[in-house]
Amino acid sequence: MKSQFVATLLILSYLVQTQVKVIAATDHPNVLLILVDDLKPSFGAYGDKWVHSPNLDRLATRGMRFDMAYCNQAVCAPSRNNLLVGSRSTSIGVYSLGQHFRTAVPDAVTMPQYFKQHGYHSAGVGKVFHIGHGNINDIHSWSVPFQPDKVIDYVLPESTGGQLTREEALFSNKSKDGLPMGAAWEIADVDDEAYADGRIAAEGIKRLQSFKQTAEPFFLALGFTKPHLPFCAPKKYWELYDRSKLPMAAYTLPPDGAPAYAGKTIGELNQYKPVPQNPPLSEELQRTLIHGYYASLSYMDSQVGRVLDEVDRLGIGEDTIIVLWGDHGYHLGDHGTWTKHTNYEQANRIPIVISAPGVTKADSHSSALIETVDLFPTVAELAGLPVPTGPQPIDGDSFVSVLRGQNTDIGEYAYHCYPKGGRLGQAIRTDRYRLVKWQRQGSSQPPEYELYDYEVDPLEKRNLADDQPDIVTQLTAILEKHPAPKTSSRIQRRSTSKHSKQHHVVADSPEIASVPLTIVVEGKGESPHGVVLAQGGREHGFAIHFTNGRPAFDVRVNGKVTRITGKQLSGKQFRLTATLSDDEITFTVGGGRTTSTTSPGLIPVQPKDALSIGFDDASAAGEYQSPNSFNGHITSLQISTSNDQTLHIFKAKD
Repeated sequence: MKSQFVATLLILSYLVQTQVKVIAATDHPNVLLILVDDLKPSFGAYGDKWVHSPNLDRLATRGMRFDMAYCNQAVCAPSRNNLLVGSRSTSIGVYSLGQHFRTAVPDAVTMPQYFKQHGYHSAGVGKVFHIGHGNINDIHSWSVPFQPDKVIDYVLPESTGGQLTREEALFSNKSKDGLPMGAAWEIADVDDEAYADGRIAAEGIKRLQSFKQTAEPFFLALGFTKPHLPFCAPKKYWELYDRSKLPMAAYTLPPDGAPAYAGKTIGELNQYKPVPQNPPLSEELQRTLIHGYYASLSYMDSQVGRVLDEVDRLGIGEDTIIVLWGDHGYHLGDHGTWTKHTNYEQANRIPIVISAPGVTKADSHSSALIETVDLFPTVAELAGLPVPTGPQPIDGDSFVSVLRGQNTDIGEYAYHCYPKGGRLGQAIRTDRYRLVKWQRQGSSQPPEYELYDYEVDPLEKRNLADDQPDIVTQLTAILEKHPAPKTSSRIQRRSTSKHSKQHHVVADSPEIASVPLTIVVEGKGESPHGVVLAQGGREHGFAIHFTNGRPAFDVRVNGKVTRITGKQLSGKQFRLTATLSDDEITFTVGGGRTTSTTSPGLIPVQPKDALSIGFDDASAAGEYQSPNSFNGHITSLQISTSNDQTLHIFKAKD
């Protein structure tokens, strides 16, 4: 009798568990996450009615549009980490394109991984995590293999000269050495699926059709690549605009009183032809680039429309949360700046639109200050999942109460950051002000501040930090409530190679802009290869490294590298001396003959990537593939601007 009772309990237990599983598979809504590369909130739903964006606009009418949403860092890979990992860059110390987030938080549970753990089929297509520049996909996040597509995609032979281009190589984790630049735009009379976004939409539609046939809920991330450079879109989307009537930037000067290092000009843009290496850009070129941005946006919009049409055709709209997110904003000539990579408004304000059936009111909007990191807990709550707790820092707050109309905000500010030249700029944006605190990491030097008042100066014409110290003090107190920013794992002493005895980034990196340099480095190694030291990246900088067994000194100015190579070492120990002046570059190996070549000029601006010793894992300062580690041991390093002014001395401990 007792055994029959136990058997009955086991059967009932099994039935209950089975029923719970069915409920879990049917009661949780699907999630369609639409990520768009370089999309600023400049389309019809955000007030720019001249932009042809009918599908983004109709998505906004299905739910809630957020008018004061901000990314946490205005560059692709970290911003996508902020979304998918739920951690601010300053919480995990990952700030660069080339560093995978799991180097900092190996056991992190990403948003798609979290949904997978809770019974969802998790899938991704297109550009979701940043792949390229040494970075890779995250295999733990997906139920099935991730399906990427090209970010740099050409169809016309004249755009590439029939060769692999530099940016194509970088986004494929290949070396760009010796490769040509590709075109900055392309106008081709082709079908939508000739370019990546058309193929991403087509694959997304196939996935939706497949999901319709199953009972399990899905988490589908579709990452569209446009309007990221190059501005390649079918001809019909270019024809939507009259180039002569497109609006130009209203203010094209840097903010008065802002630190020179806080801004940028045409970096990234100048990696494409026919963009010059240095400003100014002609008005004709500026208009063409702006035209290309919006043609690409309209092309992407049409692909999003195809996906939305399929959601409706399949009848799954009432069971599907749809989230639209732009990874960061975009400069189109304001402050003389193009693309992103700053702490200013145009680079950091982003579009976020959410349609959550039964939660959001149609065609609603909110002025709540929202950060990218807020999306992970928000989407989890909308799906009825437990609050995510990590193990990585979960920095955001759910704003479901705002979506329901119960609250108007979840906080008084948004937080973001950007590193430049060994400094970290931490920023908070309130409904009126933005404060940026610039400080060298690990340094006792006093910080520099930027302050902007958007009620009286929406174009950021003047830094008010010196004029309004009380506001600076008030906002700094808010900023200091945050934990101290984690330095990049590239800024902490570490051992990442079984060969190298020390790899680290120098927090207080040398100021190398517009000054002659003398570099003396000593070390040892058997069959040495890799980067001995590097400062800077894809625009400006220098590196000493070993290639094919020979030491080389690379100087990069405006994206172009000038190299001088020394003779092969005769023993295990080495002493390398490199100089850069206005006239020449010299390179001496040991006490041997000095070789020289014509200088490309002094490095014109302070590079944003700090001095790294024993490796380069950011955007490569020299002509080599990054990440690139040295396999030997560096015993001393000295960098100076003259015979009597030493910028940095390093001596390793044995």
